[in-house]
Amino acid sequence: EMISLGLVESEIAKVLSQSDEISIATVPDSKKGEKIVLLLQGESNIDELKSKISTLGLNPLFVPSLYFKVEELPKLGSGKADLKGIKKLAIELINPKR
Repeated sequence: EMISLGLVESEIAKVLSQSDEISIATVPDSKKGEKIVLLLQGESNIDELKSKISTLGLNPLFVPSLYFKVEELPKLGSGKADLKGIKKLAIELINPKR
């Protein structure tokens, strides 16, 4: 299935507090092909965010499988989201080097 990550982000942004920022990435998944990962920068609690997302009534395909709280989201020099950096960070958080 093709999923618009921008759509997922914009829907989830509806329930974020003003101090929070998220980025969405997809990572390989052996069962489904890909899974959605949400990276949260801000003061919100991951469990609270999951609960808020569940109230949105999103298609289950659009709901992130994994959630991580990060100190800082990767950005380009222009201030825009660094999509490659976000995906790389998501993969590193799933498979930390020992």
